[in-house]
Amino acid sequence: MRWAGYLVGGTLGLVALHVGFLLLYDPADAAADRAEPARLTRAPSVAGEATLVFAGDTAETDASLPTLEARGFEYPFSLTVDLLRDADLAVVNAEAPITDGGDRFPVYKDYVYRAPARSADALAWAGVDVLALSNNHSIDYGASGLRQTIEAAQRRGMATIGAGADAVEARRGLIATIGGVRVGLLAFCENQFLWRVYVDQFARRGHAGVALLSERNLRRDVERLRPLVDVLVVQLHIGEGYQPAEAQAIRWSERAVELGADLVVNHHPHVAQPIVMHRGRPIFLSVGNYVFGTPGQFGHSPPGTFDFGMIVVAHATARGLDRVEVVPLAVDNQRVDYRPRPLDGAELDEALARLRAASATYGTDLRIERGRGIVYLEGAK
Repeated sequence: MRWAGYLVGGTLGLVALHVGFLLLYDPADAAADRAEPARLTRAPSVAGEATLVFAGDTAETDASLPTLEARGFEYPFSLTVDLLRDADLAVVNAEAPITDGGDRFPVYKDYVYRAPARSADALAWAGVDVLALSNNHSIDYGASGLRQTIEAAQRRGMATIGAGADAVEARRGLIATIGGVRVGLLAFCENQFLWRVYVDQFARRGHAGVALLSERNLRRDVERLRPLVDVLVVQLHIGEGYQPAEAQAIRWSERAVELGADLVVNHHPHVAQPIVMHRGRPIFLSVGNYVFGTPGQFGHSPPGTFDFGMIVVAHATARGLDRVEVVPLAVDNQRVDYRPRPLDGAELDEALARLRAASATYGTDLRIERGRGIVYLEGAK
């Protein structure tokens, strides 16, 4: 019995030391501050313009798997595939490791996700170019699951941002050259206590994980990419699930703009939220779900949220962003059977009117044209 007590006491002591280390650890990493961004090149569909698409939380997992096994892993993308393929660069937030292996998180966690390796084929088929991995599920199957996700994306011609084997890889970002337009992408995950201490999900020297959202990291990484690109997009995984935007999410998003971002696109709440204008730059507080395989909680949307998802279509030139467009999607899986579809008819009109009214309180002039919400930016024709 005495040895059992020693064992328990020693284990608790090691846990306490680990927690203390994570609380006191300084995430500053000079090597990550100087990281060389990944690069890719795409031919533009329109000369002199780059069309960028951003979609929200995406994970072919959980309750959707029986449907996907029966209908194919391409099925959920089939009604929106043209939106992604028509873009010069399509980015989604991959909210689960994509692997048939990995090492499952060893202790209790409310939600642990993993998408089968076949999902990587479906994402590539749909026209996805970049997987944003800076979220709270990327290491649900450990460092090995994250590594296998990145390798699976690379084998299919997709790039990844926001996570990696260490802070250098997680924070390096990406520069996509599309014709004569240079687009920079960065992705960070909010520093929540449980994510940092309990899950230990943030990348650091010698430790795989996701890019930590901190003042230093955001400032240094924006400073590093800003001189190299014409348009800089920052993605934040931030907020609370199925809740309105928090003041902290708005502050961090505005800070990204103040440091040099041209566009901020956020995810994690699983419901769409209004569009904010800050210093003439658009902030999507949450684009909600895209292809997300859970039942969801769409019975009632709290004020300040919307029970639809959004695909953001941004049009950029070498002079900067020209305009951003919003395509609302039906994403309640009880209605769409795990296959998002663009809204139409009266449902589309209502969704855009609600989004326009809510965004106007944040200084955003969202115009409704040709079935899309459009924000024209300063200097656009």
